[in-house]
Amino acid sequence: MGSGVMQAPSIDLSVATSNAATTTGGPVSAMPVRGSRSQRPPSAQTQPQARSYALIAGPPGSGKTALVNALIRRTAPDRAAAEEAWTVFRHGERPDVRAFIPGHREPRPATAPKGGPQRPPRRIEISHPAALLKHVALVDTPGSGGLDPARVEIVLDAAEHSLGLLFVIDAAVPLARAELDLLAAAAERVERIGLVLTHIDQHDLWPEMLAANRALLASRGPKLATAPWFPVSLDPEAVFGVAELRHLLEIWADQHGAAEVKIGGVTAATVSGAGDGWQERLDREIRQRGLAAAERVSIDLATIHVRCVQELGSGKGCPELPHVLDRELHALSLRTTRQLHADTRELIAAVFGELLDAPPDDAVLRRIATAARRAADTLRDDDRERDRALLVTTTSAVAALTGAAAVDSLSAVGGADRTDAPDRVLAAIGVGLNASCFAMWQPKIAPGGPPKLPDKKDCRRWLQHALREVEVEIGHELTERYSELRQALAIIAGDAVDHGVLLA
Repeated sequence: MGSGVMQAPSIDLSVATSNAATTTGGPVSAMPVRGSRSQRPPSAQTQPQARSYALIAGPPGSGKTALVNALIRRTAPDRAAAEEAWTVFRHGERPDVRAFIPGHREPRPATAPKGGPQRPPRRIEISHPAALLKHVALVDTPGSGGLDPARVEIVLDAAEHSLGLLFVIDAAVPLARAELDLLAAAAERVERIGLVLTHIDQHDLWPEMLAANRALLASRGPKLATAPWFPVSLDPEAVFGVAELRHLLEIWADQHGAAEVKIGGVTAATVSGAGDGWQERLDREIRQRGLAAAERVSIDLATIHVRCVQELGSGKGCPELPHVLDRELHALSLRTTRQLHADTRELIAAVFGELLDAPPDDAVLRRIATAARRAADTLRDDDRERDRALLVTTTSAVAALTGAAAVDSLSAVGGADRTDAPDRVLAAIGVGLNASCFAMWQPKIAPGGPPKLPDKKDCRRWLQHALREVEVEIGHELTERYSELRQALAIIAGDAVDHGVLLA
């Protein structure tokens, strides 16, 4: 524990950005504010959509939740009941807390557990009147658990679609290999990254730790080597560095808002001499990509089975299985959805690149994607819901809960999500465990005797059968989605051929 007296060493905290002049280094006690408001372009003053969010991540004990509370000037309540949940802070004049639980279409009041095993929510949304939240929502990752592959997958997916990632590091602990690997992966997928060093008021040697961590990150690529650092103290008696972080988040929001208003004109996309080649390519690509997606799901589920069996053997046993499996299925949902969207983008570019007289630019591709989504919505003639949440039950079967709200309850970021963006043609895949699964493998209390532990053989059999059912149901969902995509793109391309111009 340090003396509590803030040190003011000279540390080079300069950072070059594409939208502001390079700020000079200097004593951390006089750390410059990056990108002052006077330097912002006029167009950047446009407030972004309310769905924009920044992700706050870091290892347990790093102080990330305390940082969020400091950013919005919030007194944190006891959140023991929400340790497994993602927490989304949104602007609201009246404070409110709601829990989104898979298996429910509507959010529930976030109350303390009544005792006994319960289905943890995927996320908790907190409304707060902080001015910062008018610009950007804040998403706090779960406070429990480490950086296992499933958790990393979920964090990276949320970070990729955020305004940026703030990664929080304790000044007493150097970056571990898992954290370095996560940041290296994030550097390839996330537009903006900021690094926050907490608890500097408790450790006099924090400048040495900052320098050591910067050296570790420098070996992971230029983006991490030049990412800005923010040493902060969250001691109520000596808050330091938080105002600079608020300003950084406002800059991120302004940059996003400026990008949103840059809308180009509509360009005519013509078709002159189209044959049947585009149809053959569309059918071939749909068939091959659908088979590849199903194969990837099978491989992923086999890996999930191995990880869960390892948890049964060396972890906390059967009682922990629902938590591990639910997290793995969450990550599987994101990987599968990510592949769906990637296939859609690549397929649109390939088919219409062959069909149109000139290669389609980004604006044309977005128009086609928007039209394809509208077409896919009109193709359902059996009143079948576009959005379906798949829930594993205690019988190891898979039940479907329909509706956008049901799928939203499976999301880590919810309404801040990008699932209704105009270039998202196909509905997301969402899989989780229903509430009963979290109670079925708990020890049975016997009157006058010790608790009776569940049989691990029964647990493994249930797991194996449940994963087979998940594979079948996801296979059906994928078949339906790729079929919708083929029909939607065939309609748009056919109209373009008939009229000699893209009508989307």
